[in-house]
Amino acid sequence: MGEILLEKYIITQEMLDFALELQKKERGKYLGQIILELGIPQDQLNEALDYFQHRKKIGDILVEDKIILPAQLREALAKQREGGKFKKPLGRILMDFGYIDYDQYINALAKHFLMQVVSLRNFQPSKRLQKIIGEVYAKKNKIVVLENGLDKLKLALSEPNSTLVEEIRRFALLSKRIEFYLAQSSEIDPCLEKLAADRTC
Repeated sequence: MGEILLEKYIITQEMLDFALELQKKERGKYLGQIILELGIPQDQLNEALDYFQHRKKIGDILVEDKIILPAQLREALAKQREGGKFKKPLGRILMDFGYIDYDQYINALAKHFLMQVVSLRNFQPSKRLQKIIGEVYAKKNKIVVLENGLDKLKLALSEPNSTLVEEIRRFALLSKRIEFYLAQSSEIDPCLEKLAADRTC
């Protein structure tokens, strides 16, 4: 991944060396997460990974992190293929089988999409901020607007997928940088319920 980011001029060799040193100290963190924490914009990282088709698959992340066995991954993938056009997310199937819990799924999603996990436990959602996404769209896709600044839009998602992320990027204002964060469904749902109940503007 480091070579990809160097090739796209997203990071310098010095930054890469520094990130690799940090990775040695912070075992369990992916290089992409560390580079993100160093301040490289999320959209640049994701664009580079997608361009070079170098994004790690969720199943591979779980096997690599020794959370599931390769045989369990094969079993879940076979079950997913049975769904045809209406495939269930792999993480959901693994949870149904009891191979992973929700926290492990969220952490794998975070590594796959290079998103930071955020807690919404004490977050106060704003109807005014949420308007940029739209109530129906936000409810359907479980999105909460965290911040809407002059040049930055921060969104929390509970179950991102490539199609949703690209759709949001396509329809958002071109002048804004979009930052995505992962939050648990159990924290996003109450925020959306509060927003639906709030009749003020």
